[in-house]
Amino acid sequence: MRILLVTPFYPPDIGGISDHVFNLAKLLRVRHEVKVVANSLHSTSCSYGGIIRIPSLTPPPIPYETLASFRIPMRVKPLNNIVKEFKPELIHIHGHHYPITWLSALIAKSRNIPTLLTVHGMYALTDKATLLEEVFNYTLFKHVLYVVNAVIALTPTMASYIRRYRSNLQCYIVPNGVNLEIYRMNINNKPKYREKYGLDENRIIVLYRGRFAYVKGFLELIYAIKILNRSEKVREKVLFLLIGDGPLRNIAVRELNQYNNCMIMDWTPREDIHELYIASDIFILPSKWHEAFPLVILEAMAANLYIVASKRGSLPNVLEGYVRKRYLETPSVGEIVKILNDTIANWNVYKDGGIDNYVERFNWSYIVARIEKIYKEILKDYT
Repeated sequence: MRILLVTPFYPPDIGGISDHVFNLAKLLRVRHEVKVVANSLHSTSCSYGGIIRIPSLTPPPIPYETLASFRIPMRVKPLNNIVKEFKPELIHIHGHHYPITWLSALIAKSRNIPTLLTVHGMYALTDKATLLEEVFNYTLFKHVLYVVNAVIALTPTMASYIRRYRSNLQCYIVPNGVNLEIYRMNINNKPKYREKYGLDENRIIVLYRGRFAYVKGFLELIYAIKILNRSEKVREKVLFLLIGDGPLRNIAVRELNQYNNCMIMDWTPREDIHELYIASDIFILPSKWHEAFPLVILEAMAANLYIVASKRGSLPNVLEGYVRKRYLETPSVGEIVKILNDTIANWNVYKDGGIDNYVERFNWSYIVARIEKIYKEILKDYT
């Protein structure tokens, strides 16, 4: 099968859509001919290893900082040429908020090529619905839903969101995936990985991995760590490991550099990130965002970490069957302090969790098989 994947983000881009499409393309290539089209911030088109980059622009982050991720293709012709030359049997587009998705859906429609859309999130501008976003949903998004042949939602919550704008479209629920094998093979290497990264073998490691951004609750986490570190026991017993980058990085460095139990690290290469999860004990995601299906939660479950997460968006769907968790009802500084304090104080109770097999349903080998089945169903219905 010739499959064209279209995405606004692809490695070296960081984020959930980038990781999702990278893994999907890698596994599909075992049995299919696959090309990937992605936005590029360079001024010219480029093609290598089955990846075609379309030169794009980004709008200024005003009035929303998230607008900077809305890459806009500078020209439509390169995208049209790719479809014309590759002659895909099916086009799988990712992310409903992005111009490259809309253009690909229209090109596919004009060439009578079946199209599948994966919706990777709900709100794109802020942590809640805005008038601007509702206008977008009832115009562009609704139009795209009437152009594509089927849609994938990552969770039941997202499926309900999609059906608000077109109720009779075939909507499959297929979650994000994680490479579970690499975690299972290395789950007992905690001492080795702590030594590799210079992490104290006797401390409880609280891990945050993600964008250092307001919508992720990162500012609240910074100030919660400062309050927790008023306790000498916490300073001696706990290491806060913050991995990522973003607009709040300078604030994190300024506020936390005074503590020897805080470590701030840049993004870690994709092939090594499992090591830092396995080296950790607790994962925290205090997001204010209506999260769709954050890969970091899958990675934390794969490493069998104790998870403290916001009860926002689809997070309750994702974590429903995972035992080792606690929710933040409102991700405030006070609540983060309260729950982390209790978890740390009672760590002898919480730390001895066996391997949780709930995460096996998110293994990439299973996810890609489900997506291949959907491709076949769409092609069968289309012919």
